Order: sequence, then C-alpha cells, then structure tokens
Amino acid sequence: MTTLSIVMIWMAPLAGLLVYQWGSWKQNHPEAEFQDWLRADPHVAGLVGAQAVLWIIPFGIWGVFAGFTIYSLAAATYLEEQRTEWKQRAAPRALAIALLLSLHLVAGFSPTSDPVGATEWGQPLLTESEGSSAWPASAQYTWLLGDGTIVVVTHMQAPGTLNPWFVGEAVNGVGKASGAKEARFQESVALMDDWIGKDAFRLQPIHTGVRHDYNGQSLLYTHDEIVLDWFGTRSSGEMITVFRPTWGGEIQMLSVIKPGSGPFVGNPGAQTYALDWLSVD
Repeated sequence: MTTLSIVMIWMAPLAGLLVYQWGSWKQNHPEAEFQDWLRADPHVAGLVGAQAVLWIIPFGIWGVFAGFTIYSLAAATYLEEQRTEWKQRAAPRALAIALLLSLHLVAGFSPTSDPVGATEWGQPLLTESEGSSAWPASAQYTWLLGDGTIVVVTHMQAPGTLNPWFVGEAVNGVGKASGAKEARFQESVALMDDWIGKDAFRLQPIHTGVRHDYNGQSLLYTHDEIVLDWFGTRSSGEMITVFRPTWGGEIQMLSVIKPGSGPFVGNPGAQTYALDWLSVD
C-alpha cells in the first residue's frame, strides 16, 4: 500500500469519530469547550485516544474493542455511577462504536500492493484470482516453476490493524475457519500434472502454525500434506505457507506447493523460496 493509503486507513476513522462526536456535542451544548466534552464522556474519549495510538495496540481496533468491552462490563458491574452513566449515554456510545467499526470495515476495501516474486521465478503464470474477495481486498499472483513447484504470493488487507503484531496468527486462524486457505490451494493445485479435480485433493495439517527464522526474520508458517483421494488415499505433495505482516494493515503470504514425497526435507519452512521472496524488497 502507498503511504497515503496507510495514513487514510488510520486517519479517516479517527477524523470521522471526532467530527461526529464533537459536532453532536456542540449542537446540544454550544457553549462547551473541547475539554468539557472529554470530561463528559471518558469512554468515547478513550476510544478517540486509542484510535490515535492504534499503531502500538496489538490486534488494532479489535484489541481496542475487546479492552473497551471488558472495562465497561467491569465498571458497570462494580460501580453504581457507571451503571447510571451507561443508561444515560448508551445511545451516543453505541453510535460512536458503530461509526468507528464501520469506517474500519470500509477501509478493508482499500487496494493492496501488487504481489512480487523473485527474479529467478520469471513471469507469473496467473495474475488474477477467481477466489479473491472484495473484502478484505486482496491480490494474488501464481508462478509455475520448471521443477513443477507452484509458488503463490498473496497480499491481503487486515482491516482495523496497523501494526504487524500477532496478525499472522489471526489471519491463519481466520483462513482455516473460513476455508480461505483451502480455496487458495484448490485454485493453485489445478496446475499440478496429476490434477484430477478440486474435490480429489485435500489438505492434512502437519504444522498448524510454527515460527521459523528466515535470515533474522521470525515468521509464522504452516505446513500441510496434500492428500489425493483417488482409488485410495496417498500423499501427492506438500504445501507451506509463510505469513509476513507489514506495518500499515497488509499481510503478505507466500505459499509453496511441491509435488512428491517429503519435498521439504532439508528445506524447513520452505526457506530457500522464502529467502528469495523476502530479498525482493
């Protein structure tokens, strides 16, 4: 993503929340000063402050909402004045949360950067993906190498996050739950020589998520066996996916699909491919 896109993803929700809240307050209390508004509703002021420092909050806006919910429930449980305040301020607080969340979700439509591959991979065979979703925005390029290896580079938005902390784990979990990883694999496996049909292959996890040191970068990767269910079950290859979150709310993924038995023996985490990929930037 460009610097402008990154700044807009951060600033637009913050500006929208400030304009809405301050405008609403001034309409009802035209004599009020900014500090009066902050004192009037510290919960919403806390949302504004958290959005301002979103760069340093793990999980981004999702971490903010989790903390906001836990604090609000605890305060309302143990403090009578907080229960009374919530009854009086429930509507504007709910609107503030809805506005902030909706603006971050809309930011998920922002286009990603174009995937890039190592020079030695040549030109990508595919630069469009039938499975690419409009939200969150994504782009995917696929290479077919001379030895039959399929390399897929995917860039995807991680809406509501601006720092890379724990994003790989979160995207990995969402991908497994939503079937996005299976869809990415099925689209690519059609390039294999012994492809029969997308329903003939399935992924069987070997490692669901471990970290590996890629020349100084500790990145999460998953390792799956490609099982061919055709006249019995047999291993047809393996797939490793490396997750590289970036500052600004984009995650980049490298998937390496190799046919054969034990194709990554001596090459843990598809390190040789990943290092070529990481060296491009």
